[in-house]
Amino acid sequence: MAEVTLIYGDESQLVTEARDKKIASWGSLEVETIREEAGLPAMMSALCEDSLFGGVKGLVLLNPPIFQRANRKVSPEADELRTLLLNYKGDNPVLIIYMDTIDKRLSLNKKFLGAVPNESCKRLEGAALIQWLTQYCKKNGYQLTLDGIEYMEHLLEVWQDVSVTFLRTEFDRFFLQLGDTKEIDKNFLLANSSSYSAKNIFLFKEALLHGDAHTLEELFPYMLSYKEINRAMSYIEGQLRLQLLVSECQAAGYSQRQIESLVKEYDSKIKTYPIKLAFRETRFVSVDGLKRLLYDLYEIVYKNRTEQLDMWRFRDACLAYCYKIQEVRHQR
Repeated sequence: MAEVTLIYGDESQLVTEARDKKIASWGSLEVETIREEAGLPAMMSALCEDSLFGGVKGLVLLNPPIFQRANRKVSPEADELRTLLLNYKGDNPVLIIYMDTIDKRLSLNKKFLGAVPNESCKRLEGAALIQWLTQYCKKNGYQLTLDGIEYMEHLLEVWQDVSVTFLRTEFDRFFLQLGDTKEIDKNFLLANSSSYSAKNIFLFKEALLHGDAHTLEELFPYMLSYKEINRAMSYIEGQLRLQLLVSECQAAGYSQRQIESLVKEYDSKIKTYPIKLAFRETRFVSVDGLKRLLYDLYEIVYKNRTEQLDMWRFRDACLAYCYKIQEVRHQR
């Protein structure tokens, strides 16, 4: 007797990967896919067919409307299909693909998920998304360099709603552009990535730390129009705090390795590579200017959240820091 399995979730790329892996486990079986548009009768008919004349085949049911949603009834036909699946005793392996999340709090859904082997493909975030991306590059014969990974980690601190599907199409384009070049580094990503919010915020942060007032002026209108400006400023504030930590330690005579050990001693989640980059930048940083900028930024964030401040003060504080950086460079 064959088994009914379910793969579901709102991350279409991961659902597709899980589907392909499951179908591959069926070996050389013929596969018949019955889509939602074919209707419930077609799905029920396929489940009720015996294999006396056609031989065993794999059945894929795509988006059957059998799952309950809040404040919405399931049709009698859908109830019948769900019952058929729960009591299936045929020879054909059945795979249900449901391209959406399932509310596990609802009784009908909870019962089905408890009875049928299933795999959830939910949106990846942070380290899990970076791991998928590095593996996808490796699978296609490419490698993300250390600075490329660090760049993507920075993006994902702000860009929290990115889908695996978008990243796959973005990197598929990179593979075509790279040709025989097999490494994907930060400079390539900066030059060739699509113009999305997180990239612009990263560029703004980089321009700020390097005292590039011209680039800040160009990007600031975008920053003001960004609907999640508080998240963007929170990311920038975190990067400034890291730079201040490293710069003050370096001024006190700490080496890069000693700073890494100090951070580890206090159980910080800061990784080694960002510390290395910040240590490299210390010669260009004004510690006093950085403290002033962070103080201004804290006040700006607070007053912006209480709608008491014109956000153009953010630009003025950033430009003031850039001019301070330029003074430091001239003095050195």
